[in-house]
Amino acid sequence: MGSEQAKLYVADFGEHAVVRITGRANCLSSVPFKRVVNGLIVRGNRNFTLDLSDCQLMDSTFLGVLVGLNRTLAQSEVAGRFSLYRPTESVRVLLDNLGILELFSTIESLGQAVDVESVESSGPEDKIELIRTSLEAHRILIDANSENEVKFKEVTRFLEEDLAHQEAAG
Repeated sequence: MGSEQAKLYVADFGEHAVVRITGRANCLSSVPFKRVVNGLIVRGNRNFTLDLSDCQLMDSTFLGVLVGLNRTLAQSEVAGRFSLYRPTESVRVLLDNLGILELFSTIESLGQAVDVESVESSGPEDKIELIRTSLEAHRILIDANSENEVKFKEVTRFLEEDLAHQEAAG
């Protein structure tokens, strides 16, 4: 699991929100990201622009959370979606290699989203929540593209074992 958490910024426009991610979008960032987006969905946001212009890298856990949230939006009563603004080359390659680039549209303008507010992290996430989130994210990636099963089979097995161990110890 990565050691640095990305910074999240939000501009909320009602039915549409922009979430800017700077730094390393990794498993540590995935739980706060999911929490922020779910909070915006509860407030009525259905369409999200993910500003990735300063996102140095994205790991598979974060990506799986993103795909899961995108799927949730697409299946909601009032369908919504994520659009990606200026994903870096490394992020674009990851999306393509995992066969999920076509799930997202890319846009060239953020429009009015120049004033974004920083989202404060609540501190270190609970280890069991991180493991559960990572396991769910990898299962989502496998479900999104069956070719990912080979890539993440051992990861999911390890996470399942780690989760069982942590829950037994907890």
